Amino acid sequence: MLQSDSRSAGSPTQALREQFIGTWKLVSIESEESRLFGDRPVGILIYDADGNVAVQIMRNPRPSLAGGPAFPPAKEVQVAYKGYYAYYGTWEVNEQQGTIVHHLEGSLRPGDVGKDFVRAYKFTGKRLALTPVEDLAASNSCLTWERAK
Repeated sequence: MLQSDSRSAGSPTQALREQFIGTWKLVSIESEESRLFGDRPVGILIYDADGNVAVQIMRNPRPSLAGGPAFPPAKEVQVAYKGYYAYYGTWEVNEQQGTIVHHLEGSLRPGDVGKDFVRAYKFTGKRLALTPVEDLAASNSCLTWERAK
């Protein structure tokens, strides 16, 4: 979400925003849920200059569906669902708090629509680490992303 205030284009917040903008590839997931995505999960995180964000993470490799894509058994659908996560919305960074907020407008998980995901961020070279701030159940989690080439 873009801020409409009197900050100049050269302000520290604008420079910080520009560090996020672009496409990021998932490097690792450290969390209780990481088992759902297997040993080699893949994902993409996109921040654009207009304040939009999109995230997709999936188990790698994806499970096969014995019944084919048209009529898979319920158990296979459940496994496939749990091994994929995606959402989109808007984003804003709070430099003073060292956080980025994803405002979810759409999500694979219906209960996440309308939520705000607050993440502490840390840049290290070409990598970006995001750690949940307000979710006590996920407080030991960290997703590490690397800027795509």
